Amino acid sequence: MGVALPVPVLAVCGFSGSGKTTLLERVIPELTALGFTVGVIKHDAHGVQVDQTGKDSDRLFRAGAQVLLRAPNETFARFHPQAEKDLSWALAHLAWEVDLILVEGHKDTALPKVWLKHPQNPELPASVTEVLAVLPWGGNREVQLVSILRDFCSSQRPPLWGGILLGGRSRRMGTRKQLLKLFGQSLLARLAHLLSPHVAGLAYLGAGPLPDDAPKAPQLPDPPGPGGPLAGVRAALRWHPQARWLILPVDAVAVTSSFVTWFIQQHTWGTWAVQAENLDGTLEPAFALLAPQLREKVEQLAEQGEGPKLLATHPKARRVRVPKALAPALRTVNTPQEWERFLRHAKAAD
Repeated sequence: MGVALPVPVLAVCGFSGSGKTTLLERVIPELTALGFTVGVIKHDAHGVQVDQTGKDSDRLFRAGAQVLLRAPNETFARFHPQAEKDLSWALAHLAWEVDLILVEGHKDTALPKVWLKHPQNPELPASVTEVLAVLPWGGNREVQLVSILRDFCSSQRPPLWGGILLGGRSRRMGTRKQLLKLFGQSLLARLAHLLSPHVAGLAYLGAGPLPDDAPKAPQLPDPPGPGGPLAGVRAALRWHPQARWLILPVDAVAVTSSFVTWFIQQHTWGTWAVQAENLDGTLEPAFALLAPQLREKVEQLAEQGEGPKLLATHPKARRVRVPKALAPALRTVNTPQEWERFLRHAKAAD
């Protein structure tokens, strides 16, 4: 398709009468029960019939308008045919609202496919490509398709990038936190080296000088508008919108590789935000793993001048209590006194 999307797309194909709609109708509730938000794009060669003739919305559409109809329990959009509003356009718009897109039909389109056999026409056409599986007529197709989709989604996870929040001018600390040194290594270099084995790439989020020992990585300035930690997250999601982002503050002085591994494992399909909370249940919002679909919410909160704490209110967000053995990883430093105490403790433990 040539369209970079943040979610997996699978076409369910077969000749007319092969049971495509029936199968999807039975499978979607099972996927929803697993926590997936599912989008469906249906190809109908005979034309679309979705509105009742004579209804207000139909009258407005026939008058030439593009119509978006809102009701308490649904939103419905209806567009006039336009060449640019093709399958790629539909996928690009729907992808940011769901965890998975199922396309009914489009057997000749370059998409991964499941082919449904027809009892009178059981052969797979030679022209149909990218077929992951062929499901026979009869049998328990629902179980087979759910299993295929779970494996398919697991193999199609967006890449994971690491974003290190540099913070502001650190007036209370008296110096930029990324320049502070622990055992001869800057805090930024320490965290960057610790994250690197777990992520596809790194970015430094925020302004200010970088220490000489920091690994080479893009530094993303805050976008225009309100500042704060959410500005750095906003910059990350704009810079690589198809990636998942593991966000950590540069002053997370006690983060370990074990903590990072555990935290990444908390991100499951159907979850768009994972945020850490300490042993007493207090949210530590700067420790977060965010899916691409959360971009719109981040933009909205940033424009309102809000912080990352409100991401936890999103219906697809998840708070995770850090195990006792890993809880020290949430420690941060904000004043010279806290820094000195941490240094004394670190040297005593060394």
